[in-house]
Amino acid sequence: MDKKAKKYIEEILLKEDERYCLISLGFFRDIDTEAEFILNSVGGVQPEGDFLHWKRRLLREYYRLRDFSTFCRRNISNAFFEKMVRRLILGRLDRMRMHNGRTEADRYLAPDNDTVSYSMSPETFEGLYAIYFSNLGSFSCTEDLYNTCAGIVSAHFPTDDAQIVSCLEENNSFYWEKLYRKLRPITAGFCYQMTGISGDNNIHDIWSDTCCTLNASITGGKLEKPVTPKAILSYAAGIIKNKNREVLRNRQKSPYDIEDIKYRLTDEADENFFDSPMAVPGNFPSQSGDISTNIDFADEDTRRRYMVVVLYNEDHPWHARLVEGMEDRVQRLFEHYIDGLSYEDIVRRHYGELPPSEGAKAAAKVRQEIKRLKDRLIERFDKIVKEYR
Repeated sequence: MDKKAKKYIEEILLKEDERYCLISLGFFRDIDTEAEFILNSVGGVQPEGDFLHWKRRLLREYYRLRDFSTFCRRNISNAFFEKMVRRLILGRLDRMRMHNGRTEADRYLAPDNDTVSYSMSPETFEGLYAIYFSNLGSFSCTEDLYNTCAGIVSAHFPTDDAQIVSCLEENNSFYWEKLYRKLRPITAGFCYQMTGISGDNNIHDIWSDTCCTLNASITGGKLEKPVTPKAILSYAAGIIKNKNREVLRNRQKSPYDIEDIKYRLTDEADENFFDSPMAVPGNFPSQSGDISTNIDFADEDTRRRYMVVVLYNEDHPWHARLVEGMEDRVQRLFEHYIDGLSYEDIVRRHYGELPPSEGAKAAAKVRQEIKRLKDRLIERFDKIVKEYR
């Protein structure tokens, strides 16, 4: 027996089984037996030159001898066969998405690392399977089966934007679930920016209310025609903003107790966005970039507030670049704005009790260092923003 040829054949059959689940479906029992069958029936000529051509010819002859076509027809109603076909189509869809990139519908309606244009709902698959496999033609080999699946993908995907919108209007849960997940980080971004609300539990009510309101509006035909993916996301953003404005109005009606507000020991009139309790690390989760994509960087105050979020959160992807080379001075700034120390307190913490005149000079120096540091941080943050916008 040609051991080298058998090794090649075993590797080929292993790949075939991984892709088409041939052992699970009962097409053959074990790879070793089938490799011997191929060597005895098809031939064991070692591949020379074009390996792919040799492999293709060998498999076609093997599947002809094993009557793969009849096997497929007998298994058309087999749930495991149907599952295998679905996996082939999904794999082809994923490759198409990677090659083509995100569509407009994906950008506006799909969560990050997900898709609506290259996704296939269970109902869509059932319809395609009925069309292409109910009157099953001749699959002489697995290559024919794969080519059929590839043809289905080419003919029906990516899903047209209008069709996706139509599915949302018809309240198709498959697409709505993706849109709901898309809205979660966007809601978090607007909540943090407009009202200082953070944390999954805290934003849940606004997010769920937004989802319900948007669903009722889309399925009720309230949006101006023609409805586009961009229009849907813009409408959703408007709902989120209105929900946050409502929170602000309610706060104005029931202001915080004055005893709950902690004042800084040294009055600051400049750049008071550094002195924002909502930016203290304990008040918000680590950022992964989702929120930053929803910040209005054109608005200076909003941009400055988000800079403080980056500054006060060591886990933020931009933090290390923002403070690089200025770590010691940033620590002083934290002591003032986060720990609530006056400049005099900072001097005492690091240098002990000094004579009044020396202490005053040292405190003034710390104040100037922090002021210059703030200017430097603003300048550096603006440069970082330009790289990412």
